[in-house]
Amino acid sequence: MTPPDAPEPAPVLTGLRSELAGSRTGDACTRAQSLDLLRQLAVGRLIHTEDALPAVTPTCYVLDSADAVVIPLPAGSRLATSLENAVVGFQADLLDGQTRRGWTVLVIGRSHLLTEPARLADLHQHGPHPWGHSDAHSYLRIDPELVTGTRLGA
Repeated sequence: MTPPDAPEPAPVLTGLRSELAGSRTGDACTRAQSLDLLRQLAVGRLIHTEDALPAVTPTCYVLDSADAVVIPLPAGSRLATSLENAVVGFQADLLDGQTRRGWTVLVIGRSHLLTEPARLADLHQHGPHPWGHSDAHSYLRIDPELVTGTRLGA
């Protein structure tokens, strides 16, 4: 039984959109501007859980024609099986420590392993490729449900 003066637990995702939008100082970007910023880089961070704990994995990426984030997974990666149909995050940013200017973009969405043979053949040939220039064993696609971007120091 919960004591009468104990605070009620807050739902995890209630108000997530407004909290994310207001949690950073700087100028908020539109979804389209945020996706355009992501197209400028090739390296970001996959945010997921591993053994029920938060995990962040640096990775190469591209945006596909539907603005989904596509990430290569090297052979032997446990991520291929653990992230199928999982809610994950992806973040990339370009920051200058001297001027304290830059931008950051966060994508939250459901991840899926790509299985279409023609799409996989194209990705194997053109990339992105995992760290160390090794071959990708599989590719993870994150469908962007929530995209937030912020220009910092602007």
